[in-house]
Amino acid sequence: MKQYRFRCFAAGLELDSVVNAADDEKAMSSFIENLNTGKFSAEPNSLERGHDKWVVTYEELKHGTAGVNIEKATAGVSVGTASVETR
Repeated sequence: MKQYRFRCFAAGLELDSVVNAADDEKAMSSFIENLNTGKFSAEPNSLERGHDKWVVTYEELKHGTAGVNIEKATAGVSVGTASVETR
């Protein structure tokens, strides 16, 4: 079982939800279920994304946190790869 963090930017809000699932596809289904049942946090969108369209991102978490070694990362470093791209 893996843990995933989903972030959705829409209508000036940032929705955040963490799910547990066996793989990416099941994680997406669980995220949709969380949206439908209100199991997410919502904050004003600080990144100015998603005012005219929805933007959804997700990452696999390791031990409940994103697997970034801050000592090795520098400003502007790309972390991970896109799992799903929308057009």
